[in-house]
Amino acid sequence: MNDASSFKRLPKVAIDDAVVFSMKNLPLLEQGTTYDPLATAENMWAAVKVYASGGENALHAHGGEDHTFIVLQGKATFTFADGRTSLVGVHEGVMIPKNVQYKFEADEAENLVLLRVGAGERKIKSLDDLTPFGTPKDVVKQTSFADGSTKVGNDARNGENAKQRIYAKGKVFSPG
Repeated sequence: MNDASSFKRLPKVAIDDAVVFSMKNLPLLEQGTTYDPLATAENMWAAVKVYASGGENALHAHGGEDHTFIVLQGKATFTFADGRTSLVGVHEGVMIPKNVQYKFEADEAENLVLLRVGAGERKIKSLDDLTPFGTPKDVVKQTSFADGSTKVGNDARNGENAKQRIYAKGKVFSPG
């Protein structure tokens, strides 16, 4: 069950019609993180993220999108550039406007499962160039660390994202 390819999801692209997606049976982890696409439209995209521990440990901001995290399992402490922190638990969330710096740390008692929805006005009106997690690449290019450098997903500053993914055998997230 450690073969990541067996869980690969592709974004469902909504261009001229609605698409249905599911978060059932997401594999849970012993180590690392997953970032799986759910659905993508021209100006909005949804994904689900699972963290064994850690989080997104370096302050960063998304210049091309407003986004929200909704906690489906576990809890996380979000920290903002002004030093303010918020503990966010199951069925709670945080709305982060573009250019607001933040980071978060998962509580290690259980896997953190997050629904992530992003939206933004884009100059490029196409869905031909998406990341593996369903976000348009022109949006991702506008994400930066607090020092102004471009944020790259597997950078060691990202904490758990930089670790090897190890799946928890036989354990999945399946919402009610």
